[in-house]
Amino acid sequence: MHASILKYFAAVARSGSIRKASEELHVATSALSRQIKKLEDELGMPLFERLPDGLRLTGAGRIVLRHARETLQDYEVMRGELGDLAGKITGRIPIACLDSLAITFMPQCLMDFNRNHPAVDFRIRTENYARIFGLLTDDDVDIGITFDIARPGDVRLLSSVPMPIMAIVARNHPLARMKTASVEQCAQFKLLLQLDNDVTSWMFSLELGALERHARALVSSNNQMMLKPLILSGNGVAFYTPMGFYEELKTGEVVALPISGLRNEMARLGVMVPRTRKLPYASEVMAGFLADRLAIFARTIEEIVVR
Repeated sequence: MHASILKYFAAVARSGSIRKASEELHVATSALSRQIKKLEDELGMPLFERLPDGLRLTGAGRIVLRHARETLQDYEVMRGELGDLAGKITGRIPIACLDSLAITFMPQCLMDFNRNHPAVDFRIRTENYARIFGLLTDDDVDIGITFDIARPGDVRLLSSVPMPIMAIVARNHPLARMKTASVEQCAQFKLLLQLDNDVTSWMFSLELGALERHARALVSSNNQMMLKPLILSGNGVAFYTPMGFYEELKTGEVVALPISGLRNEMARLGVMVPRTRKLPYASEVMAGFLADRLAIFARTIEEIVVR
């Protein structure tokens, strides 16, 4: 079988770099470079353009990549079927999710699933909501957990839960005593804003425009982990779903306030899979498991927020 060389080739194509692919695969850069050169020699044509900022697929490379993805997917399906014959779930499960889910939800799910299915391993990527759709349609992952907004036709929704954007403040913040808060009330305080967040922009683009004119943003960042200490210290108001603040909400360190006047009823988080290809058995089982656990997680968060 030539699964190894195709896996190496697909990793280089995905990252656009021998070095990045070698770090991902835990293979020496020199060895990986030799494998790619060997494949090009066997096929008699270059598969990558060597550019100053990395590697880019040639026309031939795109054809090989399509074959590599199909072959690797079929290989994982075969592994799953062999594992099923042996009475166990086995194989690698590639998943993409929002970074806020990687704080509490995903680690617990992975540990629980692996406890019952120890022959499975996982490849987890955190991305923004739209990029997760791209990974699903490009067949880079089997499962995606993201907001169900402008979902492509070749992505299938398994299940979804309501997950509104809320005003997140420390328990000692003046807004923490309120039941709800408007964007205008939040704007009376320093703000901790997300950069490049399409979901937040979609939810209240007009309000955000007003905030930019009248409010003071203390910090704007695309990294929730950097903003979290600032929120906990009471230094400002942030706009997030409660997903990444599960532990802090449970202990009462932060308060999540519904934001009045937003289209929050339309914000739903879903477990999604590709529509047009068969998943390995392990990924099918994991997708169902994640859908069930996400429903429980959403109910638990709702109970904590409204108590």
